Amino acid sequence: MTGSTKLNRTQAPTFWGVPRKSNHLAPNTSPGPHPKALSIPITVLIRDVLKLAKTAKEVRTAIVDGGVIVDGVARRDPNFPVGLMDVLEMPLLGKTFRLVPTKTRTLYPIEVSKDEKNLKLCSIKNKVSVQKSMIQYGMHDGRSILTGPEVNMNVSDSALIEVPSQKIVKHVAMKKGCSIMVTGGKRQGEIGMLNEIKPGTVTRPRMASIEIKDNNVEIPAKLVMVVGDNKPAVTVSVS
Repeated sequence: MTGSTKLNRTQAPTFWGVPRKSNHLAPNTSPGPHPKALSIPITVLIRDVLKLAKTAKEVRTAIVDGGVIVDGVARRDPNFPVGLMDVLEMPLLGKTFRLVPTKTRTLYPIEVSKDEKNLKLCSIKNKVSVQKSMIQYGMHDGRSILTGPEVNMNVSDSALIEVPSQKIVKHVAMKKGCSIMVTGGKRQGEIGMLNEIKPGTVTRPRMASIEIKDNNVEIPAKLVMVVGDNKPAVTVSVS
């Protein structure tokens, strides 16, 4: 049902990790910066994936106490969708996590150091010129960042930003030799070095030629994300 806060567990994405037989309903994602197929509700993430709470009630209590922060903002909605590269901080537990793809999960929270709690990588999805020579960049998580003409980034590049201020810390261009993460498909979660981007044709999408563990592979460009110059700018995988 449209707008429902509950979801039949059999309809939940498998990477949520909710037990299929323990309860008929699971939390549904609220409208937010990520689609349901590519996000996890806060309740499911904390209770079922991280197992830092036993019940949804415990998660709601933590939220009321300001104990759940996503990208530097305290979230009050237990069904808020957390997605790719989002940073989840639980200050009462002294823990910080980043959501990344792994070999077996579309999204999984990896623990990162406190030094990275206000750093987030965003992939640039669109770029438009607006009034007074300003440029607006649309990011993969739905946020928009407005800059002056001195900042020159391109679609498919990434920006390392501070959250919640959205200050650009570093521009990471998609170019030969940059560090690339595969965000979907059979090689999701793997990190390699970009060799080149091959233009698409009528029958074939743009492809990224990447060197992964001494193997050259081609992956649709829409399934990769720049994560650093010659190595990831922040922690994006389990060491």
